[in-house]
Amino acid sequence: MLSVFTSRFCVSPVRFRRRLRARRTVTMGPVALTMSVAAVMVPVAVVDGSFAAQAAASVKARVVALTPAPGQPDPTSLWASAPIPAVAAAARAARRDAPMPKAIVPSPQELEQENATGGGIVPNACEPAFGSGATAQVCRLGDPSSARVVVVLGDSHAGTWMPAMIAVALAQHFAVVPLNKPGCFVNRVYTNLPGWPCASWYQWALAQDKALHPVATIVTFLLDRPQQLNLVSTVSDMQSVLSQVTNGVFLSDPPSQHQPAAECIYKPRANMGKCSARVPRTYLTLMQALARMTALTHYSAIPTLQWFCADGICPMVIDHTITTRDASHMTKQYSAALAPLLSIELRPILARPKR
Repeated sequence: MLSVFTSRFCVSPVRFRRRLRARRTVTMGPVALTMSVAAVMVPVAVVDGSFAAQAAASVKARVVALTPAPGQPDPTSLWASAPIPAVAAAARAARRDAPMPKAIVPSPQELEQENATGGGIVPNACEPAFGSGATAQVCRLGDPSSARVVVVLGDSHAGTWMPAMIAVALAQHFAVVPLNKPGCFVNRVYTNLPGWPCASWYQWALAQDKALHPVATIVTFLLDRPQQLNLVSTVSDMQSVLSQVTNGVFLSDPPSQHQPAAECIYKPRANMGKCSARVPRTYLTLMQALARMTALTHYSAIPTLQWFCADGICPMVIDHTITTRDASHMTKQYSAALAPLLSIELRPILARPKR
């Protein structure tokens, strides 16, 4: 079954890069963001083997804005785009088991708070209550006065992209509306379980999306091991969602870590190698299948693997910034750092004629 599906939905990276690249015909202007473009000074934690010392430490570090890979500012392959320089450098450090950077963002206290609050990114009133909630306020973030609207729809992983999305919305002058429901994975959107009314939320979200007439609906869900192993149904479910939203755009979910950040980074003998994960083969196979689906159905697709992993290695810390607050949810600090790169990806997509 897998071999039949693979022959239908998987093709060579070169062939698909050509096909997807041909669809990006809009000339991109310079990217100007109101945050995370130049080097900024931020409070960070000092990793020295003692959690008490880390918690008490407060230093200043220069966190340099992330930049695209040379010669590939607008990557198209969901599984074979060139990693950005900061990720490539972190992967090299992981291969040689280099020490963890001395200064890391966020601090242990901030990381603990992010995990306790679920990140605290989307205002509480703007997403359904965890568990039983099915509806919420429809909130216009970014540039709320703009006539252009971009919707972000998905589970809790969609919510982690909001720092980046809000920064891009401010720079490109559009309103961004989150329609996400934590815990409602892509394979649950047609099912109401006890305490988890995912089907009710999804129907509500589709109605709001239709009423907003967005120039794009960014669709992104957790794609962890269960979704990877159920490749055929995951691709089908994702295609179904894209077909029901307005001007659907697929934003790929990066690979998860194998352990929560706090359980590795702050250990006395932690190093870049120990605090890294490998890209599962099942993840690459799923990305190839999703690329095939989006190309055949003409939905725009935004790759993210190059922002998290290089040469099969996904470092937990990239350029002094922790990428995930637990094992899979992106930190709001790394999300904000990705804003310039996401802006480059979104500009030509938002400029295209709509379906």
